[in-house]
Amino acid sequence: MENYVEILNDKYFEGKLSKKFRNKLENIPIDRPDVLSMVERMFRLINNANIPATDLSEMLGEILGTLLGRILPSAWEDRIPPVTVPGRHAAIDKYIKMSQWNSKEAKSMMDIGCGFPPYTTIDTANYFPDWNIFGVDPSLPKFLVHDESGNYATFSEGKSIVYFQPSNPTIENWDLLLKDKEETKSRFYKLLNQLDGHPSKDKNIVPRLELDPIKIYEQNNLSFIIGGIGAVDIKPVDVIRCFNVLFYFNNAFFLKALSWFKGKLTEGGLLFIGGNWAASTESFYAVYQKEGDVLHRREFAFSIDCICPFSVATWYANHDDDQQAAELTKYVKMIRQDDDFMKEFYAFHDLQRAAYGICPRDSDGYYDNIDSSIAPEDIWPSVGKILEELNENGFNDKAIQVLRNSGVNAKLNEVGHLSILF
Repeated sequence: MENYVEILNDKYFEGKLSKKFRNKLENIPIDRPDVLSMVERMFRLINNANIPATDLSEMLGEILGTLLGRILPSAWEDRIPPVTVPGRHAAIDKYIKMSQWNSKEAKSMMDIGCGFPPYTTIDTANYFPDWNIFGVDPSLPKFLVHDESGNYATFSEGKSIVYFQPSNPTIENWDLLLKDKEETKSRFYKLLNQLDGHPSKDKNIVPRLELDPIKIYEQNNLSFIIGGIGAVDIKPVDVIRCFNVLFYFNNAFFLKALSWFKGKLTEGGLLFIGGNWAASTESFYAVYQKEGDVLHRREFAFSIDCICPFSVATWYANHDDDQQAAELTKYVKMIRQDDDFMKEFYAFHDLQRAAYGICPRDSDGYYDNIDSSIAPEDIWPSVGKILEELNENGFNDKAIQVLRNSGVNAKLNEVGHLSILF
């Protein structure tokens, strides 16, 4: 593994990755070709975006070396893991409401790939109380089992395990569940058998079995459908949101999905496709609008933190022909090639990282790890605040000017994201 890491280091970073980063990267499972190719693809995108080795934090090395292999589909029998985080799409909800393309009063939305628990779809239903919201996902479970620590596993109707996750999905908690994956599966199967016939909805009871757990999340304006892209029987809706799904598929599937989405939109309806992470950080997305039998691409937008991200969401492409990853990389590179902008950005952003204790510069000039005194649940809200401060201090607006100077038709959209218009 050390040789593999050094090959990538020389190929993409001129041998300049920090020793701390390389040590974390050496935890990559060498028997997982999907993980190895994913890491190299991310490095290629990072390199193409003009991001130097000094900006790859020790935390990022830990995510790539330890966590990445646990969230790729091959770790879950080639199913897309239904990972969700509350507040993840808050900025997207706000933009849907305020979008200049919303020429009519939208009233219905399909959130496809809603995940489980469907936190972001619930957020959306609460944000749009007068809309009909449909959460759609092929992995919605029949059975849900919580263990004594609140970790949970989901099971299909045939009682096959679909997915399990720690109550608080930190790297440390994932380690506890996955150091012996088969033992964890066996333990959850045992709990399912013990609790079978004794379901409960009391969240204070653990261990606990829930039947048809998706039903407890239904509201007057929120319902759920089991299904995926191309396999959902639903009338056309005014808005479709498909986030953190299509980066698992190749471009041929992406194009087929666009055609299917077109048939599921009302006239003038909007389609939002992209990705992001917790607290609406590292957001990137395309906006399409249906006119007659045509799906027009209106804009491609992204948040300013994509130029110097904390997590892997910005580079999370499972195939070499991922067009959104390529497009994001192109615009990030344009911004980062402006030396005056980057000098001002680093002067401000490095102070932010030091103040919050999240991956500050170390004495060698590399982004480090997170201050160990910071509680895991406080990390991503703090990263969200860092993004807010970047916007409040005008770095998104300054980046727009850099893009314009490069000949790009760019502006800030209604939620402060950098928007390229078509």
